[in-house]
Amino acid sequence: MIIVFLFFTFLSLISIIGYGAFFNKFILKNNQNLNLGLIGFLGLFLISSISYLTHIFFPHNYFHNLIITILGFTFFIYFFKKKKINVKKENLFIFFLLIIGIFIGKSHDDFPYYHLPNALHFTENKLEFGLGNLNHGFKHHSSIFYLYSTFYLPLIKYYIFNVLNFFFLIFAVFYFYENVDKDLKNNKFDNGSFIKVIFLILLVSIFNRIGEYGTDKTGQLLAAVLICMTIDVALKKNSNLDESKNIFLILSLFIYLITIKTYFIIYLIFPVILVIFFKNKYLIIKEFIFSKLMFFLFSVGILFIILNIAATGCIIYPVSKLCFPNYFYWGLKLETVNYLSNWYEIWSKAGAGPGFRESDPLIYIQGINWTENWINRYFFTKVSDFIFSILFGLLITFLIFKKYFSNKLKLNKNLIIIFSVIIILFLVWFFKFPSLRYGGYILILSIFIITFSLLFNFINCNSKEVKKKFMILLSFSILVFVSKNIIRLNKEFNYSAVDNFKSFPFFFVKKIKYKEQYINGEKVFKVEGMCWATPAPCLRNINRKIKKKYNYRFYYNN
Repeated sequence: MIIVFLFFTFLSLISIIGYGAFFNKFILKNNQNLNLGLIGFLGLFLISSISYLTHIFFPHNYFHNLIITILGFTFFIYFFKKKKINVKKENLFIFFLLIIGIFIGKSHDDFPYYHLPNALHFTENKLEFGLGNLNHGFKHHSSIFYLYSTFYLPLIKYYIFNVLNFFFLIFAVFYFYENVDKDLKNNKFDNGSFIKVIFLILLVSIFNRIGEYGTDKTGQLLAAVLICMTIDVALKKNSNLDESKNIFLILSLFIYLITIKTYFIIYLIFPVILVIFFKNKYLIIKEFIFSKLMFFLFSVGILFIILNIAATGCIIYPVSKLCFPNYFYWGLKLETVNYLSNWYEIWSKAGAGPGFRESDPLIYIQGINWTENWINRYFFTKVSDFIFSILFGLLITFLIFKKYFSNKLKLNKNLIIIFSVIIILFLVWFFKFPSLRYGGYILILSIFIITFSLLFNFINCNSKEVKKKFMILLSFSILVFVSKNIIRLNKEFNYSAVDNFKSFPFFFVKKIKYKEQYINGEKVFKVEGMCWATPAPCLRNINRKIKKKYNYRFYYNN
């Protein structure tokens, strides 16, 4: 089974890269600045967008998914022969060093609750309306679930889903490594390059448990790449001739980021600021309006809205002002949306959890009422551990690069503007949803990394010497990644709650007892707890109504 698992891992990776090369050729007009990491992210975006469209008409069954995968493989072969895809030996070496991360016993806590059931529902059914009424988790939209469903393939079934999360890490690593290596070869290593070095070693050493990624850490890996791309443009590391191509690429990936987690919509401020930086901003805007990319992104936006409305009756859930139950009878009630929106804020501010809840939660979340409890319950556990890991990584970096330490801060006006925006986003995060999973990881990382990088000066540095130091740091971070995953695997092999990892190399999936029942003549599958891989539609409460119209199913409450 290991051979089957690895075969589908490589097949999926090749297919994704093929779609990325296709996206670059026909939508971005062949941007020459792309490395393998960025091509990979574009491939993920294109496949997710295709799955949005096809889901309206077809279930993502084996036949559908084999066509998608084989087509991507064909694209890879074509563009590889045309030398539009450059797979370096360093890419392969890093991939094989990190591949231990794909062997997972225990998945993310939300995986059996709604990640896996959502994806499997899409494999068995075309678009259905009112899914948010079946399961609380089905209210949450993420293009990751559509991506999962597109890689539901024969023999491997759903066991490749967590590997897709691993690809986000791999593509981020490829992006950072190749950019730093390029700067070193061209003797252009500077503070922007150093920021990428630190991001690379911290992401590899801290984000080492792929099974815990869910949809939050995958999005934040892409956000790290986009912040660094934004900094590059702000520092004018590429010529003015590439302004439009740079902003088009960044905008594409930001739109993809929003489809992964809607709260990243506030990050669109970065492309807006970059356009302001440009001298030819009006020409760039005009070029974008009449481009293929504009049509593509507009189409993705429409599909994003359609799928959100289909699930909840909201353009963006859980923003009550964007929910319209009076127009969409399957939609969530405004009282429900407001309650859940408050609940997410209460939970993120440590006002509720397993076995406890504040007696007056709406008063608790106001102003700074929550801060003392948040510090005691959350900061001195999750956040403090995370900051300690960052500081340890920065200490190692300092010891290796101390030769380039400078007492004077090296300030750049554009970088300060980007940094100020990150501080503003951090304050929004802190006072609204101060949970690391809601974008906190990348904001805290960015603040520490950018501040730390300003303490160094790389003018007239020796590129060979810097590369040697860079490789020492990278080797250390990979060693940490591999060591932690060996320890994790050892625990999972001996962890009785996951049946001693007997399904190796596949992650554990609990077999759930379910009852076949009928609602308005439509078969459903009732469970007592989480759905896991129960046939769709899976629900715990059958007090629902189902209407069939135009060969589409609509679920709504009694």
